[in-house]
Amino acid sequence: MKTKLFLSFAILCLLQGMSVPAFAQITTGKPSSKVIRTGNRAEAGDFGLYLGANCLIYDGLVEGGTFEFSALPLLNFKYMATDQAEIRLGLELYKSSDRNAGEILQEFPDENLTFSVPNSRRNSSSHAMLYPGFAWHFSSRNLLDVYVGAELPLGWDNTTAFTETGVVDTPETGLNVTTSKTTKRSFIIGLGAFIGMQAYIADLPLALGVELGISSRYDTGLKYKHRIEANGSEPQTYFTTTLDDSVQYDKLRARTGEIVGQARITLTYYFK
Repeated sequence: MKTKLFLSFAILCLLQGMSVPAFAQITTGKPSSKVIRTGNRAEAGDFGLYLGANCLIYDGLVEGGTFEFSALPLLNFKYMATDQAEIRLGLELYKSSDRNAGEILQEFPDENLTFSVPNSRRNSSSHAMLYPGFAWHFSSRNLLDVYVGAELPLGWDNTTAFTETGVVDTPETGLNVTTSKTTKRSFIIGLGAFIGMQAYIADLPLALGVELGISSRYDTGLKYKHRIEANGSEPQTYFTTTLDDSVQYDKLRARTGEIVGQARITLTYYFK
């Protein structure tokens, strides 16, 4: 009898010991979840540097339409004046120049004469564009930031070409020097409107964005002024539509304008 009671007690303890861990596992289990992190949204007082690519769309997205791809200006700044108001400015600068000057010996063996003939050339071109703009951000969420904006491109193109050429037709006439100066001064103005969205990436202060809009551009002063003077005589002045155009105008007005669609992809780095 004692043996049966002992066995019954041992079996009961064994069953109780096996059930305790199973019961504890069920009641103490915790659900697991993954947290998707998003970056901090830009706020008032934040600055931003951005770069990207731009696509101008001509004739619409139909058969026969043309596209022109280019990089955005290298220097682009953003400033969050408030949590929703953004001020932006792009800057594009380019300048090139070349110059050579010297003398060429022109000989007349029959007269045993030699003349030093001047020959020089100076060329320069410069381009500058400013892209002031404004954007208003609607959403205060981190994941997706939607905004609308406008910009007012302003700039100019300058071109200068100067040549000095000497020649001796005969020893009796002596040296004849001809100078030619060609200049172009054009002014550029435009207006654009866009809607965009950007997503903040991970924990970094980066935002990847897309902008779609319409832009206009007008170039004025698209004419080349030529001034030629020979041996101090009365200068001759005329105008052409291109640098080497053979058609000469006494007076000329030339300008171009266009309205196109545009799409941009931008990557912005924000900092305080």
